[in-house]
Amino acid sequence: MSSQRSSVRALIERIPKAELHLHLGGAIPPHVLIELLDTHRPTQWLGDIPERHQRLFRETPNIRPFLSMERPGASELASLFVYASFHQFLATFLFTSYLIRQVDDLRCLIAGVAESLHAQGIVYAEITVDIMGYVRRGLCLEQVGACLAEGAARDDVCIRWIVDPVRDFGPEGTLAHLRQVLDLRCPGLVGMTIGGSEHLFPPRQFGPLYDLAREHGLRLTVHAGEALGPESVWDALRCLRPHRIGHGVRSVEDPALMAHLAEARVPLEVCPTSNLRTAVYASYAEHPLPQLYRAGVPISLSTDDPTFFETTLAEEYLHAYDMGLGLDDLFVLARNAYAHAFMPEDEKARYIAALEREWRQAGSPAPPLTLPFGGA
Repeated sequence: MSSQRSSVRALIERIPKAELHLHLGGAIPPHVLIELLDTHRPTQWLGDIPERHQRLFRETPNIRPFLSMERPGASELASLFVYASFHQFLATFLFTSYLIRQVDDLRCLIAGVAESLHAQGIVYAEITVDIMGYVRRGLCLEQVGACLAEGAARDDVCIRWIVDPVRDFGPEGTLAHLRQVLDLRCPGLVGMTIGGSEHLFPPRQFGPLYDLAREHGLRLTVHAGEALGPESVWDALRCLRPHRIGHGVRSVEDPALMAHLAEARVPLEVCPTSNLRTAVYASYAEHPLPQLYRAGVPISLSTDDPTFFETTLAEEYLHAYDMGLGLDDLFVLARNAYAHAFMPEDEKARYIAALEREWRQAGSPAPPLTLPFGGA
């Protein structure tokens, strides 16, 4: 590693960071996952889950060995996160979700994720959670709500929750999911997204879901422009009217869409390594982050599912640097993560002031608030 890149890494690791696109299950620390695989061995529960999921797990090459494996170590665990398609990634995510079977499992997961964020210097995180997914696996809704409330009350990192009704349940299923979540009145719940199979359930179907979330004061984002092209982002903008777009990287395929995102100041939550690991792009050299940024599209960086994609938030900043963005640009990306967050303006200002102080103390002057590319 060059001395310049080492200096950039040290700077990024030092500054207080925010992350806006992070899935709770996808951020499970490896040691927690190993513990859960030992506590809830698949041989004990595989026969109790839907047949279609049993078949899916047996047919997915990276999952199959873990159905009968004794307690894996770190080296064996790494093979679980080797997949050749977005579909295979979703299957792996589903497999690990079955390991959260008791309230203490969820409490352990949330604590492990929070401790990992704190260790990375991440002080604010909006974490996406499939609340009803845990209920379907045996937890009661009130137990899940209590665990989320505990997470939102931590003092080592500020955690806010983004509920994901998961688009694969269709328009009616996601509406039912959201109604139950709204009745929970969960502390720290600030927004909603829909993840899952974008290519099977495009955004236009979910207008009523987003209307209901908006009526109840939730801020809105949506996974779009990842598995599908720019038409998915257009649909999301026209039918759902979100405040942010999760991923959105394939907007680069439509210059008119890029211009609209820049002019309307619609932020993208960009996760470069995720896009490579799910085969949206073949390499960092092909990733459109620099092109989107230089077109003036507001962007923040996130990890999406850092354990599954073997990355950290600092690594994502380094990848952006390797793609040709300079230190001023990295500062803008870091500031954008606060500016685009679903929190009050006075809180944003405090976080941004702390970021600027730390940036200056590290010997890098903070650039002006208004920059030509990708500003907040």
